[in-house]
Amino acid sequence: MSQADPTPSFEAQWRARFERFARAFEDEPRISGWSDAGLRRRVAAFSALLPDLRLPERACILELGCGGGTYVRLLAGLGYRTIGLDYSVPSLHRAVAADSGRKGRYLAGEAYCLPFAAGSFDLVVSIGVLQALSEPARALAEMTRVMRPGAALVVEALNGHGAVALARWAIQRLRGWPSRVRAYRPAEVRGWLADEGLRLERQPALRLPPRQAPWLAGILEARPVRAVLDAVPPLGSAATHSFLFVARRQGVPGGSGR
Repeated sequence: MSQADPTPSFEAQWRARFERFARAFEDEPRISGWSDAGLRRRVAAFSALLPDLRLPERACILELGCGGGTYVRLLAGLGYRTIGLDYSVPSLHRAVAADSGRKGRYLAGEAYCLPFAAGSFDLVVSIGVLQALSEPARALAEMTRVMRPGAALVVEALNGHGAVALARWAIQRLRGWPSRVRAYRPAEVRGWLADEGLRLERQPALRLPPRQAPWLAGILEARPVRAVLDAVPPLGSAATHSFLFVARRQGVPGGSGR
């Protein structure tokens, strides 16, 4: 009789990792496994997108993979009815503790089986989640299911064409290591969105330095460097850590959807 493989699955390893982070740390970045610069740049990029999302005044919003609750508090603080969902219960405890005004709501749940009725939300946000999933397209299908016609989606995906991702992939192949994180070709993610009937509106790049070289952040943020990276697509792609895909479900609010 064959012996069961004792190695936890890719997703089980990530779940255990997030639970360990939440038990070990109290600061927002490390609860979710980010660097300080990584969280700061992500929040800034997301905040810059908000005005163009055209959300209703009392929009219902889901953050899938809320971790310590950074975006839930941001959105709830703007008056939106916001729910944060995560599969790491210790992370949810951190999120609730940080939300002193109890502006948001927090639930435990899985990306592949969201505990909400179809068409429940005006916006679904998922940052730092696809990289920890074995079946990202399946999770995107669930996100689409709970979006109302005309609702928006903001989802982050690590850039499979980035220099750091390519170097990581090469080292893993040479040493026979399993993948610790999933990065995707931007065209692949756009295809998943199109398969769900979502129309891509924007694809802003997040250009973050490697964790081992935080001093590069100032260089990447310098205006002349940004201008060169924007003007030379291969360089811009190599310097891009991840993309925020901003898409919208077809149909009009109150209509029949797609």
